[in-house]
Amino acid sequence: MNQEPPRARNSGLDAARGLALIGMIIVNVGPADSQSLLHRLYMLPFGRASVLFVVVAGIGMGYLLARRTERDRWATVTWRAALLFAGGVALQGLTEQVNVILPTYAILFLLAPLLWRLPSRVLLLGAGASLLLVGPVMIVTHDAIEPATHWLDPVSFGTQPWEAAHSLVLTGPYPLASWTVPFVAGLCLARLDLSDTRLLRRLAINGAAVAVGAAVVSQVTYALIGPDADRGPWRLLTGAAHGQMPLWLASSIGGAVATVALCSLAGRRYPDSAVLGWLVASGRLALTLYVLHFVVIAAIKPPEGFDVEQGVLISANLIAVVLTAAVLWRRTGWPGPLERLLRQTWLRPTAPRPQTQTTPAAERAER
Repeated sequence: MNQEPPRARNSGLDAARGLALIGMIIVNVGPADSQSLLHRLYMLPFGRASVLFVVVAGIGMGYLLARRTERDRWATVTWRAALLFAGGVALQGLTEQVNVILPTYAILFLLAPLLWRLPSRVLLLGAGASLLLVGPVMIVTHDAIEPATHWLDPVSFGTQPWEAAHSLVLTGPYPLASWTVPFVAGLCLARLDLSDTRLLRRLAINGAAVAVGAAVVSQVTYALIGPDADRGPWRLLTGAAHGQMPLWLASSIGGAVATVALCSLAGRRYPDSAVLGWLVASGRLALTLYVLHFVVIAAIKPPEGFDVEQGVLISANLIAVVLTAAVLWRRTGWPGPLERLLRQTWLRPTAPRPQTQTTPAAERAER
């Protein structure tokens, strides 16, 4: 595929990434097991924020691959995958209270250049739609054959290679058998013109319809199946958050597509919105802030977790700190520390730039 010219930055995509980050902070602080109505509303990001994060990552990866030659693609993707995998394993060693998604990201990044070669129809139907069904079947079948080994611990230092592969593909908190689907959805979205207002409206409406429809169907199937809903092949008809089953994947991906579309529409209509600006700032610093919030949670979260009041208070304060730090950092004109590390320019040779006189601010923006 030929290298495409650079695209104008989509601030709506950054805003969606910022929303995903806020949702993951809420989920990771917890608690997630309360049954009260207010707490259920508060925990709406559970099972959705991380999927939105992966869908946006797929879009961003699609844009990156479109701008690179074949050789540069592999150099850039390999560097990013190695950094994310090593960093994710290191983070997971800090606590067992929260699962780190970065190792799964790393493998998805390595798969991206191969998936990007596929025609759009094959990518959407062959990779996305087939995995939506095949992946959950693989997980349920594995659980039936080896129930004692289902849901192994996430990958960390000391995990044996075979156990690590087992966890990453089938049994971990973010198995590739199911989490490849939202990433493929992001790659497909990257091939669309997300500056087209009509298209964005259709994506918002259709994504929301899929999200709500799949959630409603999952509630109906739970009521019809009864106590056996979460066991055996019946699981394929359920939609529990992080259950890795088709209805949950469809609902959460539909919600993610609608969120990306709505954020992109908001970015075009309200480019000077203060709220949008805060989300954009956090979205552009997402990796650094993700690692920062994880370190904080690892330091303060007790083994028994937080109660609802503690969780709400800590989440609110952590979100306020994260958003403030993002806005202040954005004023420097520099990418975040970890974002800059991901974008090492020596990984992709570029033609020398003509020497022009620039201001210090312009020099920072170019970096």
